[in-house]
Amino acid sequence: MKWSTSHEVFVPDLDDEHKEIFEAVANIRRALAADTPLADLCTLTNRLAACAVDHFAHEERLMRAARYTSLRWHKQQHDGVRRQVSQFAARIEAGDRAAGLELVEYLSTWLANHTAVADRMMGAFLRNARLRLGKVIFHAGTRPLDSCEWVSAKGDKFTPRVVKKSR
Repeated sequence: MKWSTSHEVFVPDLDDEHKEIFEAVANIRRALAADTPLADLCTLTNRLAACAVDHFAHEERLMRAARYTSLRWHKQQHDGVRRQVSQFAARIEAGDRAAGLELVEYLSTWLANHTAVADRMMGAFLRNARLRLGKVIFHAGTRPLDSCEWVSAKGDKFTPRVVKKSR
């Protein structure tokens, strides 16, 4: 499995992480074909698992921040892969090289399907959310709203709309 533009979700930092995961899968495939020692195969598998776990956490943070309505569904897909990769890694560490091939096959199929549907949906939502949302952080002791200059992500000045929550 090789990264191509057909796998893009058009969120650059996520696309870069996807490329890293695709490369980690390819490294395992090459290591298996070259009959790499088990210790090296385990290292590659652990690197892949770490890349995937970090990436999923990043996507989930972005979805949570943007209030993505399909977060639960998307996270369930991630949780399933986390479990599967962990199981494959345990088998590989126990010396089962066939588990490495199964891992590569599983992730190759899963990644292609996941990026094509779930991640593309999420990417579109995140791109649209970035157009309409700004990130504002207030710390104790900050100045009142009307004494600050507000600038959008595009550099345009604006006056924030204040929404007060009723308790």
